[in-house]
Amino acid sequence: MRPGAGILGEHVGRIYEEGNGRPLYVASDSSNLQKRIGHEGIVARLATVVNDGTQATAGLELSVIVRSSLRCPAETGGNEYGPRNTRTLMPSKLAKKDISSVDLLQPGRFCVLIGSKPGLQLLVILVAAVLLCLPCLFYGLPPGTNATTHVKYQYHFSRQFWNGESYPRWLAEENKGYGSPIFLVQYPLPYFATALLRSVTSFPSESRETRELGLFACLALAAAGLAAWFWLRKFTSPLAATLAAAIYMSLPYIVDNGVYARVALGELCTFVWMPMAFCVCESMYLRRRAVFVLGGVFALLVLSNLLAAVLFAPVLTVYAILCGKRTEPSLYRRVLLVFVAQLLGAGMAGAYLVPALAYRKIFDLHQMEGVLPGYQFGLYFLNLTSSDLGRRVILAVGGAVLLAGVAAWYIWHAVADFRLRLCMALALILGTLVLIPNLGLTIVRLSGFALRPAPASDFAATTLLGTLFTVALGFLAYCRVASSGVELRTTLLLWIAGVSFFFMLPFSAPIWKAIPGSAAIQFPFRLGGILCVAVAGLVSVAFDDGLRDPTRSGGRPSRLVITGAAIAAIAGGFWTSRTDQAFLHPRITKFDVTQDVDPMYRAYVPLPYLTAFARALGTTPDGYHVEPTPGDGTLRARLINGDCDLDLKRQSPRELFVSSDCTGEARVRIGQLYSPLWKVVTGPEGRPNPEGGVSLEGLMELTLTPGKQQLRLFFDIGSPERWGTILSGVSLFAGLIGLVYFRGRIGGTRVAARL
Repeated sequence: MRPGAGILGEHVGRIYEEGNGRPLYVASDSSNLQKRIGHEGIVARLATVVNDGTQATAGLELSVIVRSSLRCPAETGGNEYGPRNTRTLMPSKLAKKDISSVDLLQPGRFCVLIGSKPGLQLLVILVAAVLLCLPCLFYGLPPGTNATTHVKYQYHFSRQFWNGESYPRWLAEENKGYGSPIFLVQYPLPYFATALLRSVTSFPSESRETRELGLFACLALAAAGLAAWFWLRKFTSPLAATLAAAIYMSLPYIVDNGVYARVALGELCTFVWMPMAFCVCESMYLRRRAVFVLGGVFALLVLSNLLAAVLFAPVLTVYAILCGKRTEPSLYRRVLLVFVAQLLGAGMAGAYLVPALAYRKIFDLHQMEGVLPGYQFGLYFLNLTSSDLGRRVILAVGGAVLLAGVAAWYIWHAVADFRLRLCMALALILGTLVLIPNLGLTIVRLSGFALRPAPASDFAATTLLGTLFTVALGFLAYCRVASSGVELRTTLLLWIAGVSFFFMLPFSAPIWKAIPGSAAIQFPFRLGGILCVAVAGLVSVAFDDGLRDPTRSGGRPSRLVITGAAIAAIAGGFWTSRTDQAFLHPRITKFDVTQDVDPMYRAYVPLPYLTAFARALGTTPDGYHVEPTPGDGTLRARLINGDCDLDLKRQSPRELFVSSDCTGEARVRIGQLYSPLWKVVTGPEGRPNPEGGVSLEGLMELTLTPGKQQLRLFFDIGSPERWGTILSGVSLFAGLIGLVYFRGRIGGTRVAARL
């Protein structure tokens, strides 16, 4: 009997749960096994096959499928240990007569090889990530929209981190030496991870940060694929999970938004934690320790991108509650556990989250939107304008409409519920309508958004096309498995994909307008990451169904159609966003310290000082051009009036030392950006604190009294930093205690060695 074929026979030996070696259940026949575990399909891996008591084949791995038309409800005991957590089983012994040669799967030799070797599956995912990130590995971070900003931040963050500052929040030498408080709110995880890479890498100093960030982007994309693989293996075959994970990494929004076009490194990290959170939810109600694991994953999501975490939190809650329905009948307990997990995760991220929330008012995004019209919230609903209609876009529009038409045909012939078919068709119609030039922005204006003229950008158009390719692929995948008995998880993923897509379209603008504070999300297209996760799940389910039953038709898309749609979606995204140019003509993101300006200064420099501060930097608030002026991060000070011997030193990035000997009252201007968090502490002579102020350029000023004087200036984050650190420590400790206490427990009770 060849690997990849066969079903479980009459007698089953001892069943072991994969990975822990403990016997889970001893069954006398396959029907009793299914009744006990509640599977419609159980994928088992055979460690040995024994013939007449003598080992015949050692180490042979076979994919064994147990199929049954029966579904055991919870009240019959069928879900005592959950339908999916025991998906992969390991019998220690199985008689040869217990295996019949009924072929349920007939994949090719290569597919069988991949499907039976977890190491090979992981290798496929890693190779796919490396191929997608070749320019990043050889040349560093691609020069996309935010690439230069990330390189600047990493340059200062790594210097302060390796000089002994555990969490750099004030970048002392940013803005040509005037400083920046950006890391009070900027997500820290990508920068910590990239700074740690310096200990194991050796890149040239002139391109060190961009090379390190390029390596980090590749590792993050590979981790996203692995996280998706771990999740998808919970409910589909290993081969289907591997293929879907590779497609997930290659989807237009993930590759373009995360790596090449927008270079959103924070969101790139969220593509790891979202599928990983779904993965943990699959076993959260069976193993109580998974609650604490989910808390840790949610904390990493918050540290990667707080805004993406806010959007994902309700999706995670719904997924955890509905997917746990079969294993945890109590709705109250399901809600409580997922709430505790998210609350614990927020606590673990407290060192970042508490100061960010406490000082969020220092950063005025409305002011930045007023200065830079390109940051208007309403511009980033998916839309197409007349200026976007270049050759590439026109061809991509044709491809997207064609794929949407194919999906619509299968939706029309699908056996799914009429309401689901109607919603899928409506989503495709709305997405296709937005392809009409200028219609999207017209709808946004009619919704109450007062849009001002802004510089032309094709980002919304390219994102629209890539997203339309992706959602059409997801709908096609669902049509493959659509039936009255489709799993709740699959239907839920369809709804997640459809709702995410709708809220990215201009037709959702009235709803966004009605939600107070929704503009803080900045870009409605952030929901594209959630859409990609849902589509990956749908594609995996479709591939799994195609591999199990390749002859299944009845108006359903074949494996070839779904594979072609996936290739079309990936190729369409590459073509539309010009990602191919990053491979054909790679470039390096350069960093020039004489042009080192944080583009976010428009949000944290008060409006009365904004123009003068920009002039000091050699730029203008409404433009991005920066004159290369001297400003290498050296701390500077200048006497405005008075006669004074002055000595100014930087003790640390957040501490300045001032020593003065004045013949009379003097006024000094210190070359650091003013912030209300700067505190003045006098020396041991106990003089009153000198009067502080702010210059027309937004810099700190001090009035010095006659005589000798020593004082220190601290960038003091105060109690939010202290309490945030304490909250993180307590939450992490609670999580570790929970992991240890609930180790080996299922549903709150310890698993017996043998049932």
